[in-house]
Amino acid sequence: MEIQDAAEKILKVSPSVRVVSVCDLKGKLIFSARSKKVNILVSKKQSLGSLKAAAYDWKQRKKLLRSLGACKYVVAEYDKVKRIVIPAGRNHLLYVTTSATLDHNKVIRKVRSFR
Repeated sequence: MEIQDAAEKILKVSPSVRVVSVCDLKGKLIFSARSKKVNILVSKKQSLGSLKAAAYDWKQRKKLLRSLGACKYVVAEYDKVKRIVIPAGRNHLLYVTTSATLDHNKVIRKVRSFR
């Protein structure tokens, strides 16, 4: 499935899905799409920094693979948003932000349906 098609399908999961981004394991932005109804809460610089941090953290989790098994996803909940990080193949991460109230399992189920 193409990245853009996948992002559009995730955005349609709920009006509460704010932004869908794909980055490589170095945190380099590959693609990003956002809901037209979203008020941007962070600067572009902050967004890119968050992608880099998510990629770095993901690589650290890989070090636990033998002990704990593969990490399936990570959710960070803030007052205003949730951030969901899900692997997209071997070399990319799917980075989704939603409203804080959205059941993040809806997004995770949609992503798993792509496989």
